[in-house]
Amino acid sequence: MPRLSIDITAEEHRKLKAIAALRGQTIKAYVMSRAMPETPDDTSDWSDDEKAALEELRAILLPRIEAVRRGETYEISMDEIIRKAKARRAG
Repeated sequence: MPRLSIDITAEEHRKLKAIAALRGQTIKAYVMSRAMPETPDDTSDWSDDEKAALEELRAILLPRIEAVRRGETYEISMDEIIRKAKARRAG
């Protein structure tokens, strides 16, 4: 089974654990419900910042997904993705 690992601070872990517990969920269930709602557009309980972040992510990923579907490969470093995202946010 694929695994996803992210580095977070102890404080971030405590917050995630508390929020998940308040919702009666494990951290994994909470994170998955936020990252991958039942339906992709089920964001009614998201904050404006969360909705904006999702739209930014879609803007970055959709062209890459479409390129892959056309059989094109797309190579870019994580540093370049971050640089482009920051430039988009600043502009």
